[in-house]
Amino acid sequence: MSATLYELIRVAFPELKELPLPDEPELFSNFEAWINQLYPNLMRLDGLDVQQNGIAECHRLQQLQIDLDELKSHIQDEMSTFHNMYESSDLEEEYEEDQLHAYDFEFTYKVILSNIQMFVEPYDLAVLAIEQDQPYWMLVPANDELIQNIIHHFGLVFSASEPMLRID
Repeated sequence: MSATLYELIRVAFPELKELPLPDEPELFSNFEAWINQLYPNLMRLDGLDVQQNGIAECHRLQQLQIDLDELKSHIQDEMSTFHNMYESSDLEEEYEEDQLHAYDFEFTYKVILSNIQMFVEPYDLAVLAIEQDQPYWMLVPANDELIQNIIHHFGLVFSASEPMLRID
């Protein structure tokens, strides 16, 4: 089962074709190390620091020569708009701090990933996100069948408690 997932990832990342599979391919940490062995392909989002989002390190973004400063600026502008609205509203009175913190994380991830998707769409790429202890993302060819198969097999190998989804 895990071999199928790794073969699908090799289709999305042809440079990985020659790499042997990890000893324990069903461990996410081994998957992460394998997919990033040659280049940063699977990026981690840091919930405490939105600047640590993997954009500058992402191999595919570098290959495409995406204007990373412009991408970061789009993200920062959208985040600033949200925070200004958040600070000027009565949200703090309606929700407990833990609820607001969780909403802020979810919103932040959505802003980052949707902006990345917007920038890579013209290059026929799609963003896949993985919900782990810390969220991850990667860029794959925007091939619906390939994406559906990757998501399906990822779920079989790593369980539904750590889902992968496509960002639209």
